[in-house]
Amino acid sequence: MTRERRNEFDLIRALSTVWIVLFHYSFAFVQYSVGGDHIYVMMHANGTWGALFVSLFFMLSGASLYYNWSGRLTSFSGKGGVLDFYRKRWLAIFPMFYIAWIAFYIVTVISLNWIWNWGGEYRKLWLTLLGVDGYFMYRGTNYYTVGEWFLGAIIMLYVLYPLLQWCIKKIPLAATAVITALFALNVGRGLIPALASYNAWVQISDNISIITCLMSFWIGMLLIRADRRLVKKRYVIPSVITGLLIMLVPLPVSTLILTPVLSVCFYIVLTAVSVSLDGHRGKWNLKLYDAAVGFFSKYSFAIFLVHHVIVQKMMAVFTGRELSYLMSILYFLLCLAVISLLAVLLTKVTDLVVAGISKLLQGAVKRS
Repeated sequence: MTRERRNEFDLIRALSTVWIVLFHYSFAFVQYSVGGDHIYVMMHANGTWGALFVSLFFMLSGASLYYNWSGRLTSFSGKGGVLDFYRKRWLAIFPMFYIAWIAFYIVTVISLNWIWNWGGEYRKLWLTLLGVDGYFMYRGTNYYTVGEWFLGAIIMLYVLYPLLQWCIKKIPLAATAVITALFALNVGRGLIPALASYNAWVQISDNISIITCLMSFWIGMLLIRADRRLVKKRYVIPSVITGLLIMLVPLPVSTLILTPVLSVCFYIVLTAVSVSLDGHRGKWNLKLYDAAVGFFSKYSFAIFLVHHVIVQKMMAVFTGRELSYLMSILYFLLCLAVISLLAVLLTKVTDLVVAGISKLLQGAVKRS
């Protein structure tokens, strides 16, 4: 079944992609002690911009998956079944991830004078093979080279997705209650003496805990069930007011709670913006908008994979020096251009490799 294209997905994905790159670019000024009156997009009044747009990205993932798969997964095998879902998710993530990882692994080996085991015991490569090396960096050094911690989190959520879809269809209230309770426990676990041993073992930061990610992902699934009814003024106006309040006024509420609330506000407002723009396509020329949003949405995953390395390499050039505000903006645009070029190249190489392997496998099947 062909579903209507949701342009708001592209807008949310593109904005999240660029803003996460900008967040890490801003952090690199601190990381490499670059001085001057430079661009610095790190914090709003109640949290970080990075956490906000990662949360928004998880919401988008939950919303888009449920939108595209809610009518499927009615069987375990066959087209549209659970195995088909996993196959498509694997192809969307791992070939590109492996190619990028191999390239940057070799670069790292060369930069370390050909030390091949720079990540420690080779058994840690299992984390890379499963795509969760970035997520588990908090447990110690491994062979992580590309991507971000949230790649591992989204892979784990994809594994859980068939179960989550069953829950939202069969037991939505009970599932929402359980996930909310787990999230509340994660927010307040430091205040519960009985969880002292658990807290000592679970060293991961609360904002990147899989429970926190699951909360945002689940909210996205709930939001898409509400569909475009959310673009009405009675939802958009409160979202704008609430969003401005959270961004501008320090509040005595945990940032773990305010971040997904702010993400919902962004989701609703951006959906309304996209729907409004679509409604004016006959009057306005949106070619430049469509090109920009389409590009960063299409290459978002490739950008996520390579951007951190590129930002660090390019910012290291200015270690201990200064950049003016204007120069910092221009340098960001240059970084974004380099990242975009590399993302396009990575995508093209991945497509060629996957097509080549598929052709070889088909040839082997025919000969057998």
